[in-house]
Amino acid sequence: MIISPNVAFLAALYFLQGLPYGLQSHFLPLYFRTHGMALSSISMLKLLLTPWMLKALWAPLVDKYGTKRKWLLCSMMGLALSCLVGSCTNPEYLPSLVFILFQFNFLTATQDIAVDGIAIQILTTTELAGGNIAQVVGYKIGSVFSGGLLTWLSEYLSWTSLFICLSFVYTTAFLFVYKMEKPDSSEEKVVNIPSNKGEDNFIDVASKGDDADISCGNNRDSWILQHIKQIINTEGTWWIAAFVLLYKLGEQGSLSMTPLFLVDHKMASSSVGFWTGVIGQVISIVGSIMGGWLISIFRFTPFEVLKFFCQFRLVPLTIQLIVTIFLSESDHSSTGLFYAISVGSMCLMLLGSGAITTATFTMMMHCSQNADPSVQASHYTFVATLEVLGKLTFSVFTGLLTEILGYSLMFLLFVLLSGILIPVLCKCPKVLIEISSVRQSKNKNH
Repeated sequence: MIISPNVAFLAALYFLQGLPYGLQSHFLPLYFRTHGMALSSISMLKLLLTPWMLKALWAPLVDKYGTKRKWLLCSMMGLALSCLVGSCTNPEYLPSLVFILFQFNFLTATQDIAVDGIAIQILTTTELAGGNIAQVVGYKIGSVFSGGLLTWLSEYLSWTSLFICLSFVYTTAFLFVYKMEKPDSSEEKVVNIPSNKGEDNFIDVASKGDDADISCGNNRDSWILQHIKQIINTEGTWWIAAFVLLYKLGEQGSLSMTPLFLVDHKMASSSVGFWTGVIGQVISIVGSIMGGWLISIFRFTPFEVLKFFCQFRLVPLTIQLIVTIFLSESDHSSTGLFYAISVGSMCLMLLGSGAITTATFTMMMHCSQNADPSVQASHYTFVATLEVLGKLTFSVFTGLLTEILGYSLMFLLFVLLSGILIPVLCKCPKVLIEISSVRQSKNKNH
């Protein structure tokens, strides 16, 4: 069964984490571009997502101190307050906007560490694919809400109203998680849940406290070093780390530049926001669900899904490259056709992208569940941080490179970067393929 209380709860939390990303990846770039901001400046705003690249630095603290519930509540309250402050800022005054967005990302990245730790501990083998659908789909719906929907509504709602709406969402989430505590449970209660034994009582899942000291050695002064060693020595970690650094480079570059390419060629920003931020993301969600179904229902392994769709996405990327070459040279009568082809190819790529993301996160979670229980949350955070690092580091410079090279050469680069993944997949270590196969076999027996 894919839908369960655990999966539904995780979907709600990942929805919240998608809000800041959609705001910065879809709404703000179109807003600033229509107000004349340079492509290079728009790309540089993605540096505000730096906390997502550095969250592995404080992930051990989330593993060691306090409960996961406390980390969730504190981050949600902080996000609600940040939104209220954001409603009082002027979007034309960049310093205040930068401060608010950086706060968003720091608090959301911290929340992500806690949520991932809970997910690894509570999801059963039969819930794993569903949990990763919840992660990817919930995150994307949050991105659609704050990116595509806000872009569409920005003509009707003021900047202040948008941020007040976001504050209301986070306040509601805070109350929801707070009320989930059972009357006879204790915030400090420690429950050791094996990685393959899920429990519905997720709210009792806590950091290991002193137990982590035992698993990391008797020397308290060196617990962090032991923690790191256990993470990097987990079998399969180095390959999955290299893969997640590379697998989104071309795709993310294309998806970030295509909306700006369309706006630069006189397509209305509201239409671009609707097709890329709403319709496109809905298609991406369908792809994510499809990827989860292929794994959980049709019994394909995550590796098999990855291999097929990494090859599949080269088709829409190539189509988009052809569009960028010929659109500037086309006459006015054929412009609409090229717009349709460009949007269609992007939607096709988003369909494959959704399946790739679900399969990748499932394989990441397989690898983390293979780690020592005392470092599982930190292990997953380490790999997930590299996943974000790979996407964002390159995308920060795509605007500047596009100004230098032009759209056509950049889209050629995107195709080449995506093609690199095919030989990388051929080097996947057997342990990751075997872990996936064994757990799929267990699912078949249920």
